[in-house]
Amino acid sequence: MRLQGKTIIVTGGGSGFGEGIAKTFAREGANVVVNDLNWPAAERVASEIALASSGQAKHGRAIAVQGDVTQREDWQTLHDAAIDDFGSVQIVVNNAGTTHRNKPVLDVTEAEFDRVYAVNVKSLYWSVEQFVPYFRE
Repeated sequence: MRLQGKTIIVTGGGSGFGEGIAKTFAREGANVVVNDLNWPAAERVASEIALASSGQAKHGRAIAVQGDVTQREDWQTLHDAAIDDFGSVQIVVNNAGTTHRNKPVLDVTEAEFDRVYAVNVKSLYWSVEQFVPYFRE
């Protein structure tokens, strides 16, 4: 139980690598904030963690928080949900990511490029802005 009592936020936690990270951290005792733009997916992962944790005193708990990592306000929501439910945050896993459909680069629209950049790069800026001051405290 290497993460017993720690609280971890996992963006893009509703599927893929994020789901695996969230479930692994919970098995290691962490409380997990499962964040995803897809609410049903985030809720499903948090529920599966809760089911796996029932009867396992050392497993962590989980909550689902819908949010868009490209939006500053949603980072505040993630922070507040973690503090309200678990009292603190020790780790943020910026896992959320996206891409455009596989096609020639000259066919990628500016809107598609902007969305990829916002999710894969700018979201890191919002994460740092929200959590570095908190961690420094």
